[in-house]
Amino acid sequence: FVDKKKFLIEGPADITGVDRQVISYTRIALTDLTVKIEKSAKVKDIKAAWEADDTLAKWEASSWAKKLSSRKKRASLSDFDRFKVMVAKKQKAAIIAKKMAA
Repeated sequence: FVDKKKFLIEGPADITGVDRQVISYTRIALTDLTVKIEKSAKVKDIKAAWEADDTLAKWEASSWAKKLSSRKKRASLSDFDRFKVMVAKKQKAAIIAKKMAA
């Protein structure tokens, strides 16, 4: 904690891309993932605790991370790719409707 409205965060930068910085509580969303470190820990201690706890794999397995990656993938689609997705959804809906009617 820096004060009532700010605190210190760190990635570690070479794993997550987040450098050590002071950030406001309003700009952060907390998760259930934690890493046990001492106060004023060095970067190598944070990195060792991060890797020992396998935090990155836990994050990638979370539904939040999966949702973010799917949004990123969807945003990078071309117009034709979006058209193909639309056609596939229509075909899937038609198959489901046919099964439900039978």
